[in-house]
Amino acid sequence: MHDPKLGKLIIEALTQNNLEIKENRLEILFQDFVASAVLGEKHYGVSAPALSSGITERAVTLGLYTSALDMDDVNWKVLTHPGSIIWPIATSIGIERGLSLKQVYEAAAYGYRTGATIANFFGPLHRSKWHVTATSGAFAATTTAAIALGLSREQHVKALHICAMNIGGSSQAVLERKGAAQTNRASAISLGITSAHAALVGAPHAEDIWSGPRGLFELFLVEGSASEILNGIDGVAIRLMDANGFVHAALAAALKLREVHKEKIESITVVLSTSVAAILDASQGGPWWNPAYAVAALWESGDPTNLQSASEFLAVTHVEFEEMPIGAGKVRIKTAGGEHEEYVEQAPENKTWRDVKWGNAGISSAEDSYRRCSSFPLAALR
Repeated sequence: MHDPKLGKLIIEALTQNNLEIKENRLEILFQDFVASAVLGEKHYGVSAPALSSGITERAVTLGLYTSALDMDDVNWKVLTHPGSIIWPIATSIGIERGLSLKQVYEAAAYGYRTGATIANFFGPLHRSKWHVTATSGAFAATTTAAIALGLSREQHVKALHICAMNIGGSSQAVLERKGAAQTNRASAISLGITSAHAALVGAPHAEDIWSGPRGLFELFLVEGSASEILNGIDGVAIRLMDANGFVHAALAAALKLREVHKEKIESITVVLSTSVAAILDASQGGPWWNPAYAVAALWESGDPTNLQSASEFLAVTHVEFEEMPIGAGKVRIKTAGGEHEEYVEQAPENKTWRDVKWGNAGISSAEDSYRRCSSFPLAALR
């Protein structure tokens, strides 16, 4: 039996302004967000003049751009992509209200805390049916907007209640591997902003969001067993490699082996978590979602940021799955000299790889990145 009091206590905790703001880490996450948005804008290849002003319009556009290449940040603890929801809101409100970067970072920090805590509280059962980036992301969006707009704590609570009655996001968008999850993020962005504005003007809201057949516990398969308040920043990693995030650790493992073993390769085995077997079966999504292709291409190029060709090693590269943390990866190679294996729990944020991504987007500083978001196209020098 779920205890609705626990959900209420979490909402109360998440609306207290008592969070340590880790500005150095937030600055990196912010610049990576803008880099992802700039590269996503280039990917779409169309201008958005009608969507270049107004908080919601700007935020939705930034969210779509940021997630376009599937290189937005990821929280491996709760398996969400928070930055492509949080930063578009904090930045768009910041631009409209003339907030400093410090104030933008503060709003984002609280958004990261809310999103990670809610995703953790909702649990794996919820995640098996719903796109948790979208559901927990709507709460994160609401908190980000509430802090950036200067809502009172009472208004913040009301905003989260309004959000709770409207969350959604089908996991089918993720399973198809065709990019539809971008619009799940955009929906969470618009819902968060709407919820904060509704609370700001005093719109009515549901009081009991947790219990009963229409409450969150039952409707959204919320487990409610993990009530820890997470700061949401410590578990977040930026994505810098030219493949989906689930294979990044395996790529790091392959790179370690490649740097040591120069003899002819007889076979390469990529081992990933059984939890991602249904997503990484290479049946949909092309090379981006094919672990064998990614590692074979890495062995060919030696550069995780350039995985365009796998012709030389793909035929001898195979994928297996076993019990290990999601996001971890193992690679085994067989050569004339024997078998060699490397395991990586989480891929490093190599500065060289980061410089490639940020350089391709023309990112030079946080201040310049903030200016870039003030109008479209983002890639234009300001």
